[in-house]
Amino acid sequence: MASEIQKFLSSIDPFKNLIPQELSSLVLVSKIKTFKKGDTIYNEGEPAQGVWVLYKGRLQVFKFTSDGKSFALESLAPGEIFGTLCRLGSNNRSYPCTAVCAEESHVILIPERIFLDCYARNGGFVRGLCSLCSERLKDVQGLRCLGQEAVPKRIASILTRLCQVYGQTIPFTKKELSELVGATLETTFRALKNLEDQKILSSSRGKILIQDPQSLAALSR
Repeated sequence: MASEIQKFLSSIDPFKNLIPQELSSLVLVSKIKTFKKGDTIYNEGEPAQGVWVLYKGRLQVFKFTSDGKSFALESLAPGEIFGTLCRLGSNNRSYPCTAVCAEESHVILIPERIFLDCYARNGGFVRGLCSLCSERLKDVQGLRCLGQEAVPKRIASILTRLCQVYGQTIPFTKKELSELVGATLETTFRALKNLEDQKILSSSRGKILIQDPQSLAALSR
């Protein structure tokens, strides 16, 4: 398993910037944890145990309003790092959001001190993290701007992004999509039905199949 994890991490930022010996040392002190669908990996405000990398599965990341209402920030696919990017360069040692498994997931937990040691000593590691932070910030800014658009355009834009990550078969329920879009289930259902009538997509239990990616992308612009 350790060799598999090392091979996996060596292909993604920021870990691909470590020399094999450094990466091997990091893998030896890391842990693989398995969570079931619906399990919470950590809650907003809890003390940070370390840095997480999604190995297999899918996660939803949430923030909660003062009245307890959840707000979906993003969906994470294998290879994505979470639970740390918002904390880099600060004294914040608690998780800024809540991570929940959308399906059975295997995650890599890296001790915080080991991760920060790599961050302090390796310029390539820092550049890799900066690249990730830049991409994540761009996505967040895009979602904020998208929040001002009508629901059909928001759905087309988010489905286009998800299609780039998962391919044309997107493993999302309509409820998960509505949370990510920030719309009610009823409004999401109506928008998806309209796209189905246009033969742009079809949906089944837990899946959305994009039949016409070009038309979907055109609607997102």
